[in-house]
Formats: sequence, C-alpha cells, structure tokens
Amino acid sequence: MLPSASSVDSTSATGVIVARRTSEASAFGAPDREDPAADSFLINLGGLGAGLASIWWLAQEDRLRHIAAVVGYPAIVPCAVVFTFIAVAQTLRRLRRRQELGELAARPLRRLSLRRVLLRLLALIATLALCALAYAVFPEYRGSFYAPFWRFLRVLAYAAPLVPVYLIWTDTRLRDPHDELLELGLLLTGHRREANFTLIRRHFLGWAVKGFFTPLMSVYLGEEVQYLSGVLRGASLESWQSFDPWFHLSYCIDLLFCVVGYTATLRVFDAHIRSVEPTALGWVAALVCYQPFYSVIGAMYLKYETDYLWGRWLAPWPHFKDVWGFVIIACLLTYALCTVAFGLRFSNLTHRGIITTGPYRLCKHPAYLSKNLSWWLISVPFVPSPSIAAAAQHCALLLLLNGVYLLRARTEERHLSRDPRYVAYALWMNEHGLLRGLGRLVPALRYRAP
Repeated sequence: MLPSASSVDSTSATGVIVARRTSEASAFGAPDREDPAADSFLINLGGLGAGLASIWWLAQEDRLRHIAAVVGYPAIVPCAVVFTFIAVAQTLRRLRRRQELGELAARPLRRLSLRRVLLRLLALIATLALCALAYAVFPEYRGSFYAPFWRFLRVLAYAAPLVPVYLIWTDTRLRDPHDELLELGLLLTGHRREANFTLIRRHFLGWAVKGFFTPLMSVYLGEEVQYLSGVLRGASLESWQSFDPWFHLSYCIDLLFCVVGYTATLRVFDAHIRSVEPTALGWVAALVCYQPFYSVIGAMYLKYETDYLWGRWLAPWPHFKDVWGFVIIACLLTYALCTVAFGLRFSNLTHRGIITTGPYRLCKHPAYLSKNLSWWLISVPFVPSPSIAAAAQHCALLLLLNGVYLLRARTEERHLSRDPRYVAYALWMNEHGLLRGLGRLVPALRYRAP
C-alpha cells in the first residue's frame, strides 16, 4: 500500500501537536512490539508451511479426488490445517507468556446466564437466515460458479454443534457481556430500549463483509488448490522452473489465508472485528476491485491490459525475460506474504487488530504496492503496441486503477487511525519505513495523524 499524507505547520500550537506525535512515534519503537496480541509472523509462516504440506499430501495418490467425493470441498483440508496450526501455536504462546486476550478473561468473571446464551444463539440464527435470504434473492449467487462455496458451507455445517459450546464458554469470560450478538438478541426479543444500535450496526456490517467476500475467496481457493495439486502430483523440479506454478502458488497462499480469515472471526483467538469501514467511499473503493463489479468497471472503464503481455514482449531476449519474470513472482509472493502476516485476522473493510510484522514492518501498504507494481510488469502497458497512442491510453487506465488502490489506502488509514496504536505505527513509518525517503521527497505522501 502507499503512504498517506502529512505536513508540518509552523504555528506554535501545531508545533506542540507535532512534537507530541513525534514523541509518540519515537516511543513506539520496533513496530512489531507495540501490539502484544498481534499475530506472530513466524507462527503464521509455520501455518503456511503446514497448509502447503497438506496440499502436497492431497496431490499424492489422487487423494484430492477421493476427498472431493467425500466432503465436496477438498480445499477445506489446508484451511483446517492453517487454522489449527495458528490457533494452537497462539494459544501455547499466550499460556507460556501468561497473556490474556483483550476482551476475554482467562477465568470466569460471572455466573453463566442461559438467557444471554440463548439470545446470542437466536441472533446468530437470524443473521445466518438473513445471509441465506440475500443469497437466494441476488441472481449473482444462482449460477454454477458458486457451487464450490455451497460445498464449503456444507463442510462448515459440521462445526455447528460447537457453536453453543463456544457461546457458553465466552458468556462467563467476556469482560463486557454486551457484545454484538447479545444486543441483536435483545432487539429481536422486543427489548428495543435496551439494545445498543451501534453494536448492532457493526454486527451487520461485519457480516456483510464476510457474506460478500467469503463466496468469492472460497471459489477461487478451490480452483488454485486443484491447480497446485496437479503440479505437485508430478513432483518434477522442471515444472517449477516456469512462471505459471509460481504465479498460482502466490495466489493460492493469498486465498488460503483469506478464506481462513473471513471464517475465523472469533474472540477466543483475538481475531474478532473491532470496527468496520464507516464511509461509503471506503466501501465503494474496495468493492469495485472485486467481482462482480470489476467485470463491468474493468471492461468498460479500466481495460488497460491487452493480449500483448510481458512474455510476448521479451520473447526475443530469454535471459532478460527470466529476470523480469523473477521480479513479477517476487512482487506476487510479497503480496501473498502480506496476507499471511494477518494470520487469522485477514479481512477487507474491517479493523481486526493492527498488523505490524512481516512486510508491514517495512511500510504501511506493502500489499497494494507489490500488487500494483506486478500489474505494470505483467501487462507492460508502456510498450507501444500497436501504437504510442494506445500505450499512452493503457498507461493512463492503469494509473486510474492505481488511483483506486491509493484511495483504498487512504480510506483504510483514516479508518484505522481511530486506534492510537495505528497512529503510532504510521508515524513511526514516516521516519523509519522503507519509503521514508519518498515521503520526504513528496510530503503529500506522508501520514498525518487525525
């Protein structure tokens, strides 16, 4: 992602504010030490390794086909492996360090209330029913494209008996028993005056995010796992000397942690939603980058790519082509590792904890930066084919798309700046980040705290 804006006023009052913010940034120290609850990048890498090992296991002896015949969605295997590895490793780390979760106490704080548990269960059932109604009403979800998502849900349904157990366990340990589900349950049972509509609004917005992105990511993940299984089945080193397997590997890694992140919004792992993007601009800037909206926006307004791609352009220079392809893969793997850095917390349009490890130790928006750079390297819009005018047009269109991601970065920064830990992190990046020189050269790109 790209840095945000900052400038320094020469007035004395602003000088005091700048001095205070500078001291905050200095006190912040190393960015991955500010939030003790932040997911450990090393643990997440371990989960990634376990997940990829499970995909390799699926590829052997035609297990992918056999598991698909039994459960319908074989990609659930690496998802379960990644989730289990990270959840267990995080729990053991907290026990060893005697850390408590922010909103859950280690020991019961109150007596169990079956009324609260039933209210939360009612709210959850009503939410799921509303999601089912939305999927039934919108024509987008009626086609065969989303068939893998329905199979994914059928597998998740086996975890339904654990829901009451989870609600009972958390009821006695929530520091504030009035969570989103309880407030919605109160509203549904006629206790309108007691309900907190701010929490209810956050609940529905969070489920709107999950309900939109989970179908897409689960479908794409199923395709990538199937492709990688085919490559790994041959287990030939020569196959990994080409561009395509690495290209698909990067997206498989990204999608694997996306699906796990959208599914595992649980307080017990500190992966719950703290807040949701509050502005319509932030929602629009994010949603236009995904299907089904991008199929219209991309085709009609942002079609920067032609069939003249980097491989065709560099075909006469094979050595230069190899180097160029290596840089593209490096960008794509960086993008994938950005998603890995979130661990169980990945989600668009939400705040689920400030991530400062992995690539986010280098700059605030490494995912957007690496993704957008890869588009330039893959599509090579600057190559004058068929003409210089066409190249100028393609460059302008890709710059517009880059602008959409810059807008996403700005709206995300504004949203996350409600958390003082993000403000401290972003100010620290102003002075210590990989792109600090660019920020000093172009002050408009520096972060400005609210």
